[in-house]
Amino acid sequence: MKSKSSPFLSKTKYLEGLKCPKLLWYEYNRKEELPPVDARAQAVMDQGTIVGELAQTLFPGGIKLERAYEPEKQAEQSLKAARLRKPLFEAGFINERAYALADILNPVGKNVWDLIEVKSSTSAKDEYLQDVAFQKYVYEGAGLKIRRCYLMHINKEYTRHGKINPKQLFAKEDVTDFVTDIIPHIEDGIDSMIKAIAEKNPPLVKVSPHCDKPRTCPLEDKCWDFLPEKDDIFCLYGGTKKAYVFMQNGVLSITQIKESVNLTYKQIIQVESHASRKPYIDKKAIKEFLDTLVYPLYFLDFETMSMAIPPYDACRPYENIPFQYSLYVINKKGAKPKRYPYLATGKKDPRPEILKNLKLLLGKSGSIIAYNAIFEKTVLRKSSDAYPKYKKWLEGIEERVVDLLGPFRNFSYYHPDQSGSASLKDVMPVITNLTYENMAIADGGMASSEYCRVTFDGKIDKNERERVRVALEKYCDLDTKGMIDILRELEKHTR
Repeated sequence: MKSKSSPFLSKTKYLEGLKCPKLLWYEYNRKEELPPVDARAQAVMDQGTIVGELAQTLFPGGIKLERAYEPEKQAEQSLKAARLRKPLFEAGFINERAYALADILNPVGKNVWDLIEVKSSTSAKDEYLQDVAFQKYVYEGAGLKIRRCYLMHINKEYTRHGKINPKQLFAKEDVTDFVTDIIPHIEDGIDSMIKAIAEKNPPLVKVSPHCDKPRTCPLEDKCWDFLPEKDDIFCLYGGTKKAYVFMQNGVLSITQIKESVNLTYKQIIQVESHASRKPYIDKKAIKEFLDTLVYPLYFLDFETMSMAIPPYDACRPYENIPFQYSLYVINKKGAKPKRYPYLATGKKDPRPEILKNLKLLLGKSGSIIAYNAIFEKTVLRKSSDAYPKYKKWLEGIEERVVDLLGPFRNFSYYHPDQSGSASLKDVMPVITNLTYENMAIADGGMASSEYCRVTFDGKIDKNERERVRVALEKYCDLDTKGMIDILRELEKHTR
């Protein structure tokens, strides 16, 4: 039995313990030192909740248990509900020190249940098997008989036409055999985790590739604070495996790398640039890039939303649907840029209006400049798939698209303050006077989640909606202004 001094180990905490016992210790002993859930992570959780509620509609007549937030109380009311032999949603059970809530328990026959774990991803990932195994261990320990275990996830091939069809949106995979192989190891895992939690100090855990699997750990800043603030070895471009070898040998900074080490061409540029603290500039390559540009110049940037449940007809789960663009046009060399912004209003599909606008604004000639242009191209292609009358137009403009990422991805220009990254977020503040600091929205993920929040949540008041829309305008506009300033900076090096 669970002693009074032993904590309950929930499914979430158990999975954290498998990832890192140090993280688990902090969750129970110094939770206040962990960073709060950010807006992007909260949006993912909120989307998971919506997906879970839709999955429940596949089991009519089910009972949703109110969350008691006390395992004993939750277990008591869940056991009582289980006697009714109806589908159960969010039922919680206890097996000694372990506690878990079930997404769906579906009754089979007189006294058996199927366990269905709902995920908002588009595949049955290996990490989910530990999740389901822990649940089965708990529920069977609480007295339930589990027949089969299933992972229900989003069917990425589903295309919406009319009202969402949950039977088609979800795919279900039987993972019973995989789960059965895991269960014998769970008891020992729980024992070791409970012991780790009870220690006065956190366990000693070496940093390794596991720190970023399956996602970045909240303890990253604590565990990796031994690295130098600048030039750390993990800035080495495309060299994560190599960086771990360097770290094991005591090399923590790019500037400590010896000339004799086998490096790629781009990594050699980095080492020399970080050592001198000066940018590497290949003027010839930059000029060749600039010579491909044809006026008028169109600087284009999209913001998109990506939802598990397709919001409009003719789109799939997690398809990038544009809701905003910023377009600047420079008609001739030396001319002042003209701004053409767009931010969708209301809940209707914004793609037809975006395609219509851009068909008029992008003209028949001139370079269309984007940063990481494959993204903009893909957004336009997917949008024209949904609205085929724009396909011919798109074919005509694709050859005009120029990727401003090119000179940075190719290391024609590299500044040590980029820290090995060629993304717009790292390049722009380094070589222009523009910055994302102190912005209410400062990255694409947050732009997406905030747009969806104020657009689709009917509880958001007018003032909050307007505040977010203003922030969205500023963010998207900055990205496009940044491209213009980056191009001007490149031009300076060819004079």
